[in-house]
Amino acid sequence: MNVHGEEGLRTRVGPEWTHVERHERRHETWRRLNRDRVAAFLELYLMAMVRVENAHRQGHQHPVTTNMLNKTLARSVIPWIYQNRVWVLEAEQWPISMEQFQELDMYLAAHLPRVRARHHWQNIVYYYGEIKKEQEEEQERRRERANQVRRALQF
Repeated sequence: MNVHGEEGLRTRVGPEWTHVERHERRHETWRRLNRDRVAAFLELYLMAMVRVENAHRQGHQHPVTTNMLNKTLARSVIPWIYQNRVWVLEAEQWPISMEQFQELDMYLAAHLPRVRARHHWQNIVYYYGEIKKEQEEEQERRRERANQVRRALQF
């Protein structure tokens, strides 16, 4: 006796989708990227791939997981970071924080040199390098101003 009736016998396979419908459904699962979602993905990526205490017993992730995370990083996240660069010193407007950038850059240099050598990532490296230079120059100007104020107050 079939509990679900006649319909239950024919529902073993999901509905058929055309190629276009499958493509559209695949993009439905990804919401548009923003700073918070990229930060969450990078935290997940760094926890899974970089910090070995979260790795599998043998000290590495499952190949399917590794492949999926690396593809998402290379095909979605890095292009988003590249497109959303803003030349300001305010960290709130950067696509990712300086700490996330440094940790990810070190990982890419050690484990994914092809991804690191691509045009987008090299421009991101240049962007954060210039921002770091500007921050150091700004700190130097502040120190110099503070020294000038101290000298003026001593006279």
